[in-house]
Amino acid sequence: MAEAALGRARARTPITRAALPAAATFWFAVMVIGQWAFVYYITGFYAASTLAGDFASWNRHPFVKGHIPGDTIGNLAFAAHVMLAIVITLGGTLQLLPQIRARAAWAHRWNGRVFLLLSIFASLAGFYMVWLRPDGTPPGFEDLSISFNGALILIFAALAWRTAAARNITAHRRWALRTLMVVNGVFFLRLIFSGWILLTQKEPSMLTFYAFEFAAFLLPLAILELYLRARDKGGPILRTTAAAIVFGASAYMAIGVFAFTMIFVVSILGGAA
Repeated sequence: MAEAALGRARARTPITRAALPAAATFWFAVMVIGQWAFVYYITGFYAASTLAGDFASWNRHPFVKGHIPGDTIGNLAFAAHVMLAIVITLGGTLQLLPQIRARAAWAHRWNGRVFLLLSIFASLAGFYMVWLRPDGTPPGFEDLSISFNGALILIFAALAWRTAAARNITAHRRWALRTLMVVNGVFFLRLIFSGWILLTQKEPSMLTFYAFEFAAFLLPLAILELYLRARDKGGPILRTTAAAIVFGASAYMAIGVFAFTMIFVVSILGGAA
């Protein structure tokens, strides 16, 4: 009986070990599809008008009013923020590809440097827009989440750079992944918001949206920490639990990507064309 039980345990071991990598692969696939949809949306709505200097057309967006007449510095900060988001999103996706690290390490290093530097610049532009831009409204609760997110970006990016310079590759990869999670806070917020609308058929309340703003970067960060711990030191139970959570989060992301495409790409971008 003991031998039979041991045999069953050994049979289960490959499954528990395979579940976490499979969940990570599923997450990566959804992430890449969503990121490219996000880039398509930003490029389609903002790039042409921004490069043409037609900042007033930003306000055709039903949710975001980026243009303030007479606010030259603020408008330029918003332009830098959205244009940098295109490069950052594309660059972050490329950093996840192991083939680039293995076959073109120089490209991985330079793309990583660009990603970290532009993330810092975009965060500083975000700080300016939140706290210094004269938009006629006092700082609100949502500004705290944006500032917290931006502060984490600055801290994590600095640590990712420092560990890379010190040749501590293991620590660098961890901080780079953490940076990727918080840099994509706006992206994850769009998925959470869009998925909610699709599943509930209504917009979230203001309080719920405030919760979404914090969850958009803290929840992915927490799931990443769980994944890293389970991957490096986890037993079967922790690995299985982490795999289930990553699968569940990825499934919601997939719903969010679909809803984002319908709301932001088809409706908003299509309507603005």
